[in-house]
Amino acid sequence: MACAGQASWEESMRRSSELSAQGQFREAETALLSALQAAEAFARPDLRLAETQHQLGVLYRELGRLPEAEKWYQRSLSAWKESVGERDPSLAKPLVSLTSLYLERGLHGRAERLLDPWLHNSTQTVNPADRLSVSLLHNFAALQHVQRRYSRAEALYSQALKAAERVFSPQSQEVALLLNNLGMLFVESGKRKEARSHLERALAIWERLLSPNHPDLARALTNLAALYCSTGQYAPAEPLFQRALALAESNLGAENRLAGQILTEYALLLRKTKRKDRAKVLEARARAIRQSHAPGDLGRHTVDIRDLLPLKDKESGENR
Repeated sequence: MACAGQASWEESMRRSSELSAQGQFREAETALLSALQAAEAFARPDLRLAETQHQLGVLYRELGRLPEAEKWYQRSLSAWKESVGERDPSLAKPLVSLTSLYLERGLHGRAERLLDPWLHNSTQTVNPADRLSVSLLHNFAALQHVQRRYSRAEALYSQALKAAERVFSPQSQEVALLLNNLGMLFVESGKRKEARSHLERALAIWERLLSPNHPDLARALTNLAALYCSTGQYAPAEPLFQRALALAESNLGAENRLAGQILTEYALLLRKTKRKDRAKVLEARARAIRQSHAPGDLGRHTVDIRDLLPLKDKESGENR
Protein backbone atom coordinates (compact mmCIF):
# COMPACT_ATOMS: atom_id res chain seq x y z
CA MET A 1 0.00 0.00 0.00
CA ALA A 2 2.87 2.36 0.86
CA CYS A 3 4.54 1.59 -2.48
CA ALA A 4 1.30 2.37 -4.31
CA GLY A 5 1.01 5.70 -2.51
CA GLN A 6 4.61 6.58 -3.33
CA ALA A 7 4.11 5.68 -6.99
CA SER A 8 0.91 7.74 -7.19
CA TRP A 9 2.62 10.74 -5.57
CA GLU A 10 5.66 10.54 -7.86
CA GLU A 11 3.52 10.25 -11.00
CA SER A 12 1.33 13.21 -10.03
CA MET A 13 4.37 15.35 -9.20
CA ARG A 14 6.06 14.41 -12.47
CA ARG A 15 2.91 15.17 -14.46
CA SER A 16 2.40 18.54 -12.79
CA SER A 17 6.01 19.51 -13.53
CA GLU A 18 5.61 18.66 -17.21
CA LEU A 19 2.35 20.58 -17.50
CA SER A 20 3.77 23.65 -15.74
CA ALA A 21 6.78 23.66 -18.07
CA GLN A 22 4.35 23.76 -20.99
CA GLY A 23 2.42 26.67 -19.46
CA GLN A 24 -0.64 24.46 -18.80
CA PHE A 25 -1.05 25.67 -15.23
CA ARG A 26 -4.65 24.72 -14.59
CA GLU A 27 -4.06 21.14 -15.68
CA ALA A 28 -0.94 21.16 -13.49
CA GLU A 29 -3.09 22.25 -10.55
CA THR A 30 -5.27 19.15 -10.91
CA ALA A 31 -2.20 16.91 -10.92
CA LEU A 32 -0.74 18.66 -7.86
CA LEU A 33 -3.94 18.34 -5.88
CA SER A 34 -3.79 14.59 -6.56
CA ALA A 35 -0.21 14.57 -5.31
CA LEU A 36 -1.29 16.47 -2.20
CA GLN A 37 -3.96 13.89 -1.46
CA ALA A 38 -1.35 11.13 -1.71
CA ALA A 39 1.16 13.06 0.44
CA GLU A 40 -1.39 13.71 3.18
CA ALA A 41 -1.79 9.94 3.59
CA PHE A 42 1.89 9.49 4.52
CA ALA A 43 2.87 9.30 8.18
CA ARG A 44 3.90 12.67 9.65
CA PRO A 45 6.33 14.33 9.56
CA ASP A 46 7.11 13.67 5.90
CA LEU A 47 9.15 15.85 3.57
CA ARG A 48 7.02 14.79 0.61
CA LEU A 49 4.11 16.75 2.05
CA ALA A 50 6.28 19.84 2.42
CA GLU A 51 7.53 19.47 -1.16
CA THR A 52 3.99 19.11 -2.51
CA GLN A 53 2.78 22.15 -0.59
CA HIS A 54 5.76 24.08 -1.93
CA GLN A 55 4.91 23.17 -5.51
CA LEU A 56 1.32 24.31 -4.97
CA GLY A 57 2.74 27.65 -3.86
CA VAL A 58 4.86 27.81 -7.00
CA LEU A 59 1.84 27.04 -9.18
CA TYR A 60 -0.47 29.61 -7.59
CA ARG A 61 2.26 32.21 -7.89
CA GLU A 62 2.45 31.44 -11.61
CA LEU A 63 -1.32 31.88 -11.85
CA GLY A 64 -1.14 35.22 -10.04
CA ARG A 65 -3.11 33.88 -7.06
CA LEU A 66 -0.65 35.33 -4.58
CA PRO A 67 -2.61 34.97 -1.30
CA GLU A 68 -3.03 31.24 -2.04
CA ALA A 69 0.65 30.98 -2.95
CA GLU A 70 1.58 32.59 0.37
CA LYS A 71 -0.63 30.16 2.30
CA TRP A 72 0.97 27.09 0.70
CA TYR A 73 4.51 28.45 1.04
CA GLN A 74 3.93 29.07 4.76
CA ARG A 75 2.52 25.57 5.22
CA SER A 76 5.48 24.14 3.32
CA LEU A 77 7.99 26.00 5.50
CA SER A 78 6.28 24.70 8.67
CA ALA A 79 6.13 21.12 7.37
CA TRP A 80 9.75 21.37 6.22
CA LYS A 81 10.88 22.42 9.69
CA GLU A 82 8.92 19.54 11.23
CA SER A 83 10.69 17.13 8.91
CA VAL A 84 14.31 18.34 9.05
CA GLY A 85 14.56 20.75 11.98
CA GLU A 86 15.16 24.50 12.24
CA ARG A 87 18.75 24.66 10.92
CA ASP A 88 18.86 22.22 8.02
CA PRO A 89 20.32 23.76 4.82
CA SER A 90 17.41 22.42 2.76
CA LEU A 91 15.16 25.00 4.47
CA ALA A 92 16.64 27.49 2.03
CA LYS A 93 14.23 26.17 -0.61
CA PRO A 94 10.93 27.25 1.04
CA LEU A 95 12.69 30.37 2.39
CA VAL A 96 13.66 31.45 -1.13
CA SER A 97 10.10 31.04 -2.36
CA LEU A 98 8.39 32.74 0.57
CA THR A 99 10.76 35.71 0.69
CA SER A 100 10.43 36.14 -3.08
CA LEU A 101 6.67 36.27 -2.69
CA TYR A 102 6.89 38.79 0.15
CA LEU A 103 9.08 40.97 -2.06
CA GLU A 104 6.54 40.72 -4.88
CA ARG A 105 3.73 41.78 -2.58
CA GLY A 106 5.67 44.70 -1.14
CA LEU A 107 5.94 43.05 2.28
CA HIS A 108 9.58 44.00 2.69
CA GLY A 109 9.53 43.77 6.47
CA ARG A 110 8.37 40.16 6.40
CA ALA A 111 11.03 39.30 3.83
CA GLU A 112 13.74 40.93 5.91
CA ARG A 113 12.64 39.12 9.08
CA LEU A 114 13.01 35.78 7.29
CA LEU A 115 16.25 36.62 5.48
CA ASP A 116 18.26 38.33 8.20
CA PRO A 117 18.39 35.45 10.72
CA TRP A 118 19.27 32.96 8.00
CA LEU A 119 21.99 35.05 6.37
CA HIS A 120 23.53 36.33 9.60
CA ASN A 121 23.21 33.29 11.85
CA SER A 122 26.66 32.00 12.80
CA THR A 123 25.62 28.42 12.05
CA GLN A 124 24.62 29.28 8.45
CA THR A 125 26.75 30.52 5.59
CA VAL A 126 25.89 31.73 2.11
CA ASN A 127 27.74 29.16 0.05
CA PRO A 128 28.39 30.53 -3.46
CA ALA A 129 28.57 26.95 -4.73
CA ASP A 130 25.05 26.13 -3.48
CA ARG A 131 22.04 26.96 -5.67
CA LEU A 132 19.66 27.78 -2.85
CA SER A 133 22.22 30.00 -1.14
CA VAL A 134 22.66 31.92 -4.39
CA SER A 135 18.89 32.38 -4.65
CA LEU A 136 18.77 33.67 -1.07
CA LEU A 137 21.56 36.12 -1.91
CA HIS A 138 19.53 37.23 -4.95
CA ASN A 139 16.54 37.92 -2.72
CA PHE A 140 18.70 39.86 -0.29
CA ALA A 141 19.99 41.96 -3.20
CA ALA A 142 16.40 42.62 -4.29
CA LEU A 143 15.54 43.71 -0.76
CA GLN A 144 18.41 46.23 -0.82
CA HIS A 145 17.17 47.40 -4.22
CA VAL A 146 13.61 48.12 -3.10
CA GLN A 147 14.99 49.94 -0.07
CA ARG A 148 16.95 52.23 -2.43
CA ARG A 149 20.35 50.99 -1.24
CA TYR A 150 21.60 51.00 -4.82
CA SER A 151 25.35 50.55 -4.35
CA ARG A 152 24.83 47.64 -1.98
CA ALA A 153 22.20 46.12 -4.27
CA GLU A 154 24.45 46.32 -7.33
CA ALA A 155 27.32 44.65 -5.47
CA LEU A 156 25.07 41.84 -4.22
CA TYR A 157 23.42 41.33 -7.61
CA SER A 158 26.85 41.13 -9.26
CA GLN A 159 28.06 38.65 -6.64
CA ALA A 160 24.95 36.52 -7.07
CA LEU A 161 25.21 36.69 -10.87
CA LYS A 162 28.79 35.42 -10.92
CA ALA A 163 27.88 32.58 -8.57
CA ALA A 164 24.71 31.73 -10.52
CA GLU A 165 26.61 31.47 -13.79
CA ARG A 166 28.81 28.83 -12.13
CA VAL A 167 26.24 26.78 -10.25
CA PHE A 168 23.18 27.11 -12.52
CA SER A 169 24.90 27.64 -15.93
CA PRO A 170 24.99 30.91 -17.91
CA GLN A 171 21.74 30.02 -19.69
CA SER A 172 19.60 29.32 -16.62
CA GLN A 173 16.40 30.88 -15.29
CA GLU A 174 18.22 32.22 -12.22
CA VAL A 175 20.83 33.95 -14.39
CA ALA A 176 18.10 35.46 -16.59
CA LEU A 177 16.30 36.80 -13.55
CA LEU A 178 19.48 38.30 -12.09
CA LEU A 179 20.29 39.91 -15.44
CA ASN A 180 16.77 41.34 -15.56
CA ASN A 181 16.90 42.80 -12.06
CA LEU A 182 20.41 44.15 -12.46
CA GLY A 183 19.28 45.66 -15.75
CA MET A 184 16.41 47.44 -14.01
CA LEU A 185 18.84 48.73 -11.40
CA PHE A 186 20.93 50.19 -14.22
CA VAL A 187 17.79 51.81 -15.66
CA GLU A 188 17.23 53.61 -12.36
CA SER A 189 20.90 54.57 -12.20
CA GLY A 190 20.80 56.07 -15.68
CA LYS A 191 23.18 53.47 -17.09
CA ARG A 192 21.15 52.85 -20.25
CA LYS A 193 23.83 50.98 -22.18
CA GLU A 194 24.41 48.49 -19.37
CA ALA A 195 20.66 48.19 -18.81
CA ARG A 196 20.00 47.32 -22.44
CA SER A 197 22.72 44.65 -22.61
CA HIS A 198 21.47 42.99 -19.42
CA LEU A 199 17.78 43.07 -20.39
CA GLU A 200 18.49 41.76 -23.88
CA ARG A 201 20.57 38.92 -22.45
CA ALA A 202 17.78 38.07 -20.00
CA LEU A 203 15.16 37.97 -22.75
CA ALA A 204 17.38 35.83 -24.99
CA ILE A 205 17.79 33.25 -22.21
CA TRP A 206 14.06 33.15 -21.48
CA GLU A 207 13.33 32.76 -25.20
CA ARG A 208 15.51 29.64 -25.21
CA LEU A 209 14.28 28.19 -21.93
CA LEU A 210 10.53 28.76 -22.07
CA SER A 211 7.75 27.69 -24.38
CA PRO A 212 6.72 30.43 -26.85
CA ASN A 213 3.46 31.11 -24.99
CA HIS A 214 4.88 31.19 -21.47
CA PRO A 215 3.68 34.25 -19.49
CA ASP A 216 7.14 34.94 -18.04
CA LEU A 217 8.13 36.17 -21.49
CA ALA A 218 5.51 38.91 -21.33
CA ARG A 219 7.23 40.70 -18.44
CA ALA A 220 10.70 40.36 -20.02
CA LEU A 221 9.39 41.77 -23.31
CA THR A 222 7.71 44.66 -21.50
CA ASN A 223 10.84 45.58 -19.56
CA LEU A 224 12.93 45.76 -22.73
CA ALA A 225 10.22 47.60 -24.65
CA ALA A 226 9.91 50.20 -21.87
CA LEU A 227 13.67 50.75 -21.96
CA TYR A 228 13.56 51.26 -25.73
CA CYS A 229 10.75 53.78 -25.25
CA SER A 230 12.71 55.69 -22.63
CA THR A 231 15.46 56.27 -25.19
CA GLY A 232 13.08 57.19 -28.02
CA GLN A 233 13.40 53.84 -29.84
CA TYR A 234 9.69 53.47 -30.53
CA ALA A 235 9.88 51.28 -33.65
CA PRO A 236 11.57 48.29 -31.98
CA ALA A 237 9.53 48.80 -28.79
CA GLU A 238 6.05 48.52 -30.29
CA PRO A 239 6.18 44.90 -31.54
CA LEU A 240 7.57 43.87 -28.14
CA PHE A 241 4.58 45.48 -26.38
CA GLN A 242 2.18 43.84 -28.83
CA ARG A 243 3.69 40.42 -28.31
CA ALA A 244 3.77 40.86 -24.52
CA LEU A 245 0.11 41.88 -24.45
CA ALA A 246 -0.93 38.92 -26.60
CA LEU A 247 0.96 36.53 -24.30
CA ALA A 248 -0.55 37.99 -21.13
CA GLU A 249 -4.10 37.97 -22.45
CA SER A 250 -4.00 34.52 -24.04
CA ASN A 251 -2.42 32.79 -21.05
CA LEU A 252 -3.76 34.74 -18.08
CA GLY A 253 -6.94 36.39 -19.31
CA ALA A 254 -7.69 39.87 -20.61
CA GLU A 255 -8.31 41.22 -17.08
CA ASN A 256 -5.03 40.05 -15.56
CA ARG A 257 -3.00 42.68 -13.71
CA LEU A 258 0.03 42.03 -15.93
CA ALA A 259 -2.06 42.83 -19.01
CA GLY A 260 -3.06 46.10 -17.35
CA GLN A 261 0.57 47.02 -16.74
CA ILE A 262 1.47 46.32 -20.36
CA LEU A 263 -1.48 48.36 -21.59
CA THR A 264 -0.31 51.31 -19.50
CA GLU A 265 3.23 51.13 -20.91
CA TYR A 266 1.98 50.65 -24.48
CA ALA A 267 -0.35 53.63 -24.15
CA LEU A 268 2.64 55.82 -23.27
CA LEU A 269 4.32 54.79 -26.51
CA LEU A 270 1.14 55.60 -28.48
CA ARG A 271 0.96 59.06 -26.94
CA LYS A 272 4.60 59.75 -27.73
CA THR A 273 3.98 58.72 -31.34
CA LYS A 274 0.92 60.99 -31.71
CA ARG A 275 -1.74 58.28 -31.56
CA LYS A 276 -3.76 59.73 -28.69
CA ASP A 277 -7.13 58.21 -29.61
CA ARG A 278 -5.70 54.69 -29.55
CA ALA A 279 -3.81 55.50 -26.35
CA LYS A 280 -7.04 56.56 -24.63
CA VAL A 281 -8.63 53.20 -25.43
CA LEU A 282 -5.72 51.32 -23.88
CA GLU A 283 -5.63 53.62 -20.85
CA ALA A 284 -9.33 53.01 -20.21
CA ARG A 285 -8.78 49.26 -20.34
CA ALA A 286 -5.79 49.55 -17.98
CA ARG A 287 -7.84 51.61 -15.48
CA ALA A 288 -10.63 49.04 -15.49
CA ILE A 289 -8.15 46.26 -14.78
CA ARG A 290 -6.50 48.19 -11.93
CA GLN A 291 -9.88 48.84 -10.34
CA SER A 292 -10.74 45.13 -10.47
CA HIS A 293 -7.66 44.10 -8.49
CA ALA A 294 -6.97 44.53 -4.81
CA PRO A 295 -3.95 46.66 -3.87
CA GLY A 296 -0.82 44.54 -3.71
CA ASP A 297 -2.27 41.83 -5.96
CA LEU A 298 0.43 42.11 -8.58
CA GLY A 299 -0.49 38.96 -10.47
CA ARG A 300 3.05 38.71 -11.85
CA HIS A 301 4.91 35.68 -13.00
CA THR A 302 8.52 36.72 -12.75
CA VAL A 303 10.23 37.97 -9.63
CA ASP A 304 10.79 41.26 -11.37
CA ILE A 305 12.23 44.13 -9.38
CA ARG A 306 10.50 46.65 -11.59
CA ASP A 307 7.13 46.30 -9.90
CA LEU A 308 8.46 46.16 -6.37
CA LEU A 309 9.72 49.72 -6.18
CA PRO A 310 6.44 51.67 -6.15
CA LEU A 311 5.24 49.60 -3.20
CA LYS A 312 7.90 50.82 -0.76
CA ASP A 313 5.79 53.48 0.90
CA LYS A 314 2.76 51.22 1.12
CA GLU A 315 4.76 48.80 3.23
CA SER A 316 6.13 51.31 5.72
CA GLY A 317 3.78 50.11 8.46
CA GLU A 318 4.86 46.53 7.87
CA ASN A 319 8.44 47.29 8.87
CA ARG A 320 7.54 48.69 12.26
